[in-house]
Amino acid sequence: MKKKTKKDGKEKPSYNKRLLYAAIVGALSIMIVASTFVYLQPSQPTQPKAAIIDQLSSSQLSLISRHENAIFIETAEEMLYKRFPEIVYYSDNATVDEYKRLPSLGYKLILWRAHSAVDPDNYVAISTSEKHVPNKYTQYSADQLKLCNITGDSESYFAITPAFIKECMSGRFEDTVIILMSCNGLNQTHHRTAEALIDKGAKVIISWNGWILPSDNDNAITLLLRYLIEDDNTIDGAVNKILVQWSPWGSSRLSYYPDVGNYRIPNYKQNDTTTNAHMVVISIPERLKPEHIFQF
Repeated sequence: MKKKTKKDGKEKPSYNKRLLYAAIVGALSIMIVASTFVYLQPSQPTQPKAAIIDQLSSSQLSLISRHENAIFIETAEEMLYKRFPEIVYYSDNATVDEYKRLPSLGYKLILWRAHSAVDPDNYVAISTSEKHVPNKYTQYSADQLKLCNITGDSESYFAITPAFIKECMSGRFEDTVIILMSCNGLNQTHHRTAEALIDKGAKVIISWNGWILPSDNDNAITLLLRYLIEDDNTIDGAVNKILVQWSPWGSSRLSYYPDVGNYRIPNYKQNDTTTNAHMVVISIPERLKPEHIFQF
């Protein structure tokens, strides 16, 4: 006796369901295996970058504290791009929060062009672009965040301290060369900021041991970058080619800390020739007299 089939000649529904379930299970299995494979792969290393922190040109600063020098920034960016596949520019966004993240972002060189203020407790505080707003950063202690008051400017600006660098900054620098373009960055009696940055992993701090005028600062650091990058000089060779600078407050010499004078800036761009640097609007502040710092 022959089996009866449906009049439309189609197979039984249960067979179609089994095929559908099998297909779903197969697809899920492939997805799980693929996800596991991707998860187990080592994460890609962060691409080495350079940063230009141009707090001095921020539009958030009062006019008396701002000093524009677009040519310096463009020249610095052009030279840095010879060695680095990516350059990140900070100005209005030179904020407390961005300073906090700096060590974790993979920068191998930071050109830090900022106001600073001397503190009696043997350090300089590095200014942000943020004007003081009462009770804005209550999570920080008075030792971690202070106020930078620039002579002639009625506004005060948040400034970071060695305690902020040690206790609040996230991550660590890795062989980072920091060119701190501020007065007194390596003043022998105000050394704690440089020491804190080295303790945080920086390779070397290059800065001035006294007061310096903005235009002299820009000219000298342009030469320094040329010696370091275009001429491939060592840290010691490049720094010692920079002449002593004079201002109404005395002489200032560029120096470095610690003693890694034989170090050369590597060519991080050797394996990457396609990435373009991204820069934004530029500008910078004229220092009429030394700045002072006030605790809040």
